[in-house]
Amino acid sequence: MGDELLQESVQPAEAPVPATAPQAIVVIDHVTKDFGGKTAVKDLSFDVPAGQICGLLGPNGAGKTTLFRLLMGILKATRGRLLVDGLDAFEDRVEAKRRIGFLPDEPVFYSYLSAREILELSAAMHGLNPREAMERMEPVIARMKLSDEMDNYAEDYSRGMKKKLGLLLAMLHQPRLLVLDEPTNGLDVESTRLFYELIGEAAAQGSTVLFSTHLMDHVARLCSHAVVIAEGKMVAQGSLDALRAMTGLEDLEDIFVALTSQSGPA
Repeated sequence: MGDELLQESVQPAEAPVPATAPQAIVVIDHVTKDFGGKTAVKDLSFDVPAGQICGLLGPNGAGKTTLFRLLMGILKATRGRLLVDGLDAFEDRVEAKRRIGFLPDEPVFYSYLSAREILELSAAMHGLNPREAMERMEPVIARMKLSDEMDNYAEDYSRGMKKKLGLLLAMLHQPRLLVLDEPTNGLDVESTRLFYELIGEAAAQGSTVLFSTHLMDHVARLCSHAVVIAEGKMVAQGSLDALRAMTGLEDLEDIFVALTSQSGPA
C-alpha cells in the first residue's frame, strides 16, 4: 500500500505490481462449534476485508448468532480459528473487543442506570473522556430522537429505543469493526432508514461492517458482499453480482431461497 519506487530510465522495464488486496479484518478459518451432540457451525471459512460492508445471510437457526458470539469471544470454537484485526477472538478477547462495536439482537442494560450513565460508563471503560465522547455523540443522539430520553432508565426503554442505544454503544469508541446482529429487528420504517444511514456513514469513515439480516432489500442497498450460510455451513460468498451470476437469478430474495434450500455448500 506504500508508494511504488520510480525506476531510473536506464533500468529494464518491470511488470506492474498488482494492487494489494485490502487486509482482512475478520478471518473465519475452518471454524466448527459443537454444543454437546449438536453442531451449530460446521467447518466455516470466510474473510471480511477492511472497509467492506458484508451481509451475513441465513435462515433462522443457520448459526449466525453463534458465529457472532464466537467473534466476540463469548464462546470458544471447538475447532478452527477466528481472528479480529489479527487477534485471536477468544484468546485475545479483551484486546479484540476494543476493535469491535457489537450490537446484539436483544440488547440488555443495567436496570439502575440511565442511558447517559451507560454511555459514559462505556466511554470510560474504553479509555475515552466521557464528557468529550458524549459531546461527539450528541448529533447522533439527536438524530435518533433520544435526546430527551437520555436521563431515563434504559431498562424502561421500548425495544426500538434499546436498539438505538445499543447502536450508540457500538459506535461510541469508533471501532474498526461493527458486528450487528439483526440490527433493525423491532424498528419502525423511519428508524430502520436512519440505522442504515448511520451504518453507511460509519463505513465511509473507515469502519468495516458485518451484519446479519433477513431483509434482502437492505442488503441490496447497503452491502457490497454477502456470506450465505445454512445449517451452520457455507453456502455461498462473494459480491452481490457474483451471487447473481452463480444462481442465474436477479432478485436477492430469490437468490437467498435458492441457495439456502440446497442440501450442501456450493
